[in-house]
Amino acid sequence: MIDKPECKACRKGFQLSELLDDLLYALFNPYYREQGKFDPTELIRKYLRDEMKKMDGNPFFREFARDLGFFDGYWTEQLERYQMAKKMAWEELKEMIENGKLKREELSADKLIENFFDEVVEELKKSGYIECVEGRFHRRIVRYRAIAEKIIGEKILSIALEELEKRGRGEHLTEKEGVSIFSGESIVEFDPFLHSFDNIDLCESLVKSAIKGGAGLEEIVARQTKHSERCVYVMLIDVSDSMRGKKIVGAIEAGIALRRAIERKGSDDELEVVAFNHRTFRVRGEEILNLEPRGRTDIGLALKTAREILSEKRGTGIVFLISDGEPTSSYDPRITPWACALREARQLRKVHAKLQIVMFGNEIRFLELCSLMARLCGNSMLFHFSDPLNLKKYILRRF
Repeated sequence: MIDKPECKACRKGFQLSELLDDLLYALFNPYYREQGKFDPTELIRKYLRDEMKKMDGNPFFREFARDLGFFDGYWTEQLERYQMAKKMAWEELKEMIENGKLKREELSADKLIENFFDEVVEELKKSGYIECVEGRFHRRIVRYRAIAEKIIGEKILSIALEELEKRGRGEHLTEKEGVSIFSGESIVEFDPFLHSFDNIDLCESLVKSAIKGGAGLEEIVARQTKHSERCVYVMLIDVSDSMRGKKIVGAIEAGIALRRAIERKGSDDELEVVAFNHRTFRVRGEEILNLEPRGRTDIGLALKTAREILSEKRGTGIVFLISDGEPTSSYDPRITPWACALREARQLRKVHAKLQIVMFGNEIRFLELCSLMARLCGNSMLFHFSDPLNLKKYILRRF
């Protein structure tokens, strides 16, 4: 009698496709860490010959096995064996996942990336998340497709929203009175054309009716609503040479998190992302994942670009300036980079923009420049992040 094959839908555990989203995020953010008791290296060692077991423990070999370089015949032969062992280990790992022998919590996405970089990249290519991987000297640059931005964005949101408490009114509410669902402090006469029934303050209405000697609700009052405005966010991301590592990852995460939050909320808010070094360019969709630090820093040009964008928009303009150091370039050859940045900070007053300066550096001169820019703009705030990966939580709290 032939046993009926097990229905995939009835299997316990998870499928490899469910792991790919986490692997995609771990590939984008190499600083992301997960706990998992399963050790991928043990599976690779199982397929290595005796001499490869010795070489696997050699940090010199492991470094070159991970980042391809030039080898003589002996090293090339060992590398080929190591790569073959990895492929066989990866196939067994996928089989263990499909058969329910491994649980998701036992696996660490970052460890899988570290040990199976090439194999994971191939799986992500098949799923349409990655365009290609380019070799750049000692680094490999991953080029992402549009779908990757959405998946990575959801992961960033889930991480950023953990234990996040909203503080303050957010950027949308102003001190002006208007029409919205947000009630203020002042009591006014109920106006059916301005207020909803939710704005009626029943206790105050009863008190005022009682003072007048009425038996019922003769005096109906409401809480005056606050004005809620459309927000236009301009995020200026420094992509100069010094922004490599955690800093560029943290800035990109902040931009993606804000974009996904706006989309999820379904609001009328708008986000413009501008990457700048000694030039500026407006970032569209998945381009944000493919930003690569290079060049000099022109903060004045970045602020000028933000002002030009806001001059064409309707709503409250909020500019996030994300940088790690003082400017080294000026688009105006007649003035210094410092003077250019200060002049453009003052010019932001013309579009009534709120300037949020996010500093990843803590040099005295940079702090002095940022303080001066904030003072000249007027409606400004300064923030310093020792860990750039925390920026996304601040951005979402403000939103």
